[in-house]
Amino acid sequence: MKYCITLLALCIAPMVCSQSYGEFKVHPNGLIYSPAAVGKLKHIVDSLNLKFKVCDFSKRFQSLPQAQGYYVTLEGTRCKEALADMKAGMAPETFRQKYPTETYAKLPLYEKRYTDYDKKPMITWQMLDIEHNDQHGLELPMADYQTQFKEPLVQQWVYSYEVWDYDKSEHLTAIYFTSAPTRITLPDNYSRAIQYALCMIDTTQSVILADRDQFQRFERKHTKAFSSFWNYLEKKYPRAKSRPFNYELEFTLHQLNNDETPDTTAAYPFDVAEEVDYTGIDTTAVDTTTVDTAVMVVDSVALPIEPDKPSRMYRRLQRMSKEERQKLMAENEANYRYNYVQDSIWESHLAERVQTLYATDKKFKSLLHNAYEEAKSQNNSNTDLERVVAWTLGGREALEMKRRRRVVGGCSMDQGPRIHAQEIAVLAAETTHWEIFLRSHLDIMNDRFDRVSDGSYAYAGRKTYIRELEVLDINLTDLLVGITLRIDDASPHHYFSSISRIGRALAESQNREPIEKTMLAAVTASDLDIYNRQLFYYLYLNYVYNLPELAQREAAGAQLNAVLASLPFAAKGYVKKE
Repeated sequence: MKYCITLLALCIAPMVCSQSYGEFKVHPNGLIYSPAAVGKLKHIVDSLNLKFKVCDFSKRFQSLPQAQGYYVTLEGTRCKEALADMKAGMAPETFRQKYPTETYAKLPLYEKRYTDYDKKPMITWQMLDIEHNDQHGLELPMADYQTQFKEPLVQQWVYSYEVWDYDKSEHLTAIYFTSAPTRITLPDNYSRAIQYALCMIDTTQSVILADRDQFQRFERKHTKAFSSFWNYLEKKYPRAKSRPFNYELEFTLHQLNNDETPDTTAAYPFDVAEEVDYTGIDTTAVDTTTVDTAVMVVDSVALPIEPDKPSRMYRRLQRMSKEERQKLMAENEANYRYNYVQDSIWESHLAERVQTLYATDKKFKSLLHNAYEEAKSQNNSNTDLERVVAWTLGGREALEMKRRRRVVGGCSMDQGPRIHAQEIAVLAAETTHWEIFLRSHLDIMNDRFDRVSDGSYAYAGRKTYIRELEVLDINLTDLLVGITLRIDDASPHHYFSSISRIGRALAESQNREPIEKTMLAAVTASDLDIYNRQLFYYLYLNYVYNLPELAQREAAGAQLNAVLASLPFAAKGYVKKE
């Protein structure tokens, strides 16, 4: 129970602390970057735009290898027989007549070769089943592929046969290629958009320098110099004495109240979120409301599930009257609000006090330098130290420290990774590190962060901040088109967008009309490869769903539906939400 309470507190605390001004602090200019920082960034953008005008536009980019094929999955004891028929070259139509397959679809496909986390070369083929909002795929180690199959793949089966260890069941996944995967050269206007994105986004840089495998959480007991420094700081600038607040008590009181008076009519608080997680639903599940004893079925053997025993605190609170519990809850919440206000007051004067101490207190200055050198040597710091370094030693030093620290979210409501990225973007803007600023801001826009878990109910609170890019005089349409297009042989740090997040960002744009035309033109472009046309279809659909007004969604959706018949893939188009 205590572990659960702690985890809940870690997830919620960053959100609670930011609600006084939204996700990030907003400056008087209405942006999350100060007027001074925006001015510096605009100067850099002007220089880059001038540089782009004299770029060599003769370079052309290639699409990912693409083909047409049948996708098939089969389970059960006939998998070996089916595999033998594939090896013998059985046609897909004949195969379908002989075997009742789990999945059978004829779709466009694209091929991608890459190296996985274990440094193993892999090859994969993916099919977007847009009509059914689904995706199919087949992945093989490159060594297995090169041993078992010969190119070109036309009129040939590529397959993966597995026997699962836990139940010895057989599984067959295969693709029959009706054409060999080939690349096409992207049209001039799309190559130019990619070049513009490459001009703006430095592909030799990465925001975070810390190695994922070396990630570790900051702990004061392992950083003696920081502990000495921070203890001295709080001695010289003491906090108000905090009042006791008990997270477990708060959680248990709410749990007890909900158990006694469940509100079955209450709307789920995150129903307004546009995006949802699609999970498989077992329609054969037992309705536990009609069963006396809960059971868990494992290989057809029913095992009783022991219900969680109420905690000691739960039992103690249960014996209290309702009035006593309400009084206890009110006192606990009042203590939380008091502590929050006092911490806010302390924080509001921290920068001034730190700068004064740094200028007048030799011991403070020495301890800070020791903490800074320790953090650099160990690649291990935290927000407190980084802020102090920015106020004293300088923004460049603080930026370097932040880039050497990877923040992983504890859950979907943990804003830690986004706050860390925004702080990097602010420091990069103030110190004119454009290459770091833009990648970090795009990470915020695309919500590209590591989290232990990530539920859709937290998406609504994460903004896209497209206006911050619009005020910088960037050719935003070309930039976003350039990072949406998927190309072959991209550099390791090439920036590819998240289709759903960029669709939402475009819906928040101040200049939507030309963006709509650009997206629709890509969807209908007969000289653009099918996979990129599919991606722009999804981009447009996400854009439509995120438009703020129904009339806007209806008008934009009608434009998409008008071109469906001309597309080289089946699609439902925009469907009005009831």
